[in-house]
Amino acid sequence: MLNGFLRHAFILLGACLYLVGSNVFALVKSAEGRDELAVTGTLATGYDSNINSAHEGKSDIITSTTLAVEFARNAGLIGVNGELSWTRADFAENAEESFSDPSLNLEFSKIKGRVTGSITLSAARESQADPALNQRTVSWNYNTAFNWKYPVIDRYSLGGALSYGLVDYTGPTNTLTDLTTKSASTDLFYKYNSQRELLAGYRIRHSDTSANNQSIDHAFTTGVSGKILAKLKGEIRAGYQLRQDDASGQSFGSTTASAAVTWAINRRFNLTATVDKDFSTTANESSVDNLSFNLDAQYALTYQWALFTGLGTGQSQFLNGTELDRSDYYATWRTGTSYTLNQHLRISLNYSFFVNQSNRSTSSFDRNTLTLNLSSRW
Repeated sequence: MLNGFLRHAFILLGACLYLVGSNVFALVKSAEGRDELAVTGTLATGYDSNINSAHEGKSDIITSTTLAVEFARNAGLIGVNGELSWTRADFAENAEESFSDPSLNLEFSKIKGRVTGSITLSAARESQADPALNQRTVSWNYNTAFNWKYPVIDRYSLGGALSYGLVDYTGPTNTLTDLTTKSASTDLFYKYNSQRELLAGYRIRHSDTSANNQSIDHAFTTGVSGKILAKLKGEIRAGYQLRQDDASGQSFGSTTASAAVTWAINRRFNLTATVDKDFSTTANESSVDNLSFNLDAQYALTYQWALFTGLGTGQSQFLNGTELDRSDYYATWRTGTSYTLNQHLRISLNYSFFVNQSNRSTSSFDRNTLTLNLSSRW
C-alpha cells in the first residue's frame, strides 16, 4: 500500500509541475475586471483504511482528478457566480467503487439596495461512504434556495428563506429510499449596535421519502450574529425543535442549535468552531437526532507555508425505524500542511483519523486517511 501511495504521489507531482510550466489554461477577465473566468485542476492520491465506513471495511489507494470551471460577474444589480466541475476517482483494488461525479452550482445575488438576497441552484452526483448506513452510496443531489432580508425600520429587519432538496439514490444502492425536503423560515433581526445583531426565528421543514413516509419539523431559535466578542465573529443560534413522524405516529422534541464562529488571534493564527444540532432522516427511513462539534486551527508559518489541525466529536441518536435505540458516538482528528507557490500551484498533505463507537457492534469502526493534493488555478 505504501509503495503504491508513493508511486501515485510522484506521478501527480510531475503532472502538476508540467501544468505550472505551461500555459494550459488562462484566467479571463473583462468588463473592467467585473467578469472572471477561471479554470482549476486538482490531482490527488491517498490511502483510505476504511472506504465503506463499516465495521469490516476495505482499504484502498484512491487517485482522483478534478477539473472545475468558475464564472463570476459582478456588474449591474445582480451578481452571478457559477461553477461546473467533474471529479474522476479510481480505486486501485476495488475498481467497482471508482466513480465519475459532475456538479453544477449557480448563485444570483443582490447585495445593494433596500432588499438584499440570493437564489442558489445546485446539482451534483455524490459517491461517498455513509457512516449512518455503513456502506458506500451513490446519489444525485438537487438543491435550490431563496434567501432575503428587508430592513423594516432603523433597527429592525426581516429575513427569510425557502429551500427545496432532493436526494435520489442510484446504482447499486437503489434499494435505499430517496428523500425530498422542503423548508421555509423567517427571522426578526434587531441591530444592537453597528457590529452586532440579535435575532429570533422560526423554521418549518417537511421531509418525504420515496416510500411516502413523512415528517414535519418546527424549530424556534434565538441568537446573535456579527461580532460576538472582541475578536470572535460569526453567528450563533439555539432553541427547541419538534418533529412529528407520520409513519410511526410519534413526536420527538429536542434542543436545536447552529453556530459558526471565528477567532482571529493574530494575522497568522485563527480558530474556527462550528456546532450543529438537528434532526435528519436516513436512507433507511430512520429519524436521527444529530449533534456535532468541530474546532479547527490554522497557522501561517510564512506567506507560502501553513499548518492546520482540527478535532471534532458528535453523537447520533436513532429515534425510530429499523435502527431504533441505536446510539453512535464519534471522535475525529485531522492535521496537515500546505505550500502555496502562487495561484498556479498549491500542494497540501492531509491526515485524518475517525473513530465511531456504537451500541450496535456492526456500526463500530475506525478510519484513517492520508491524502496528497496538488492544484493549479488559471
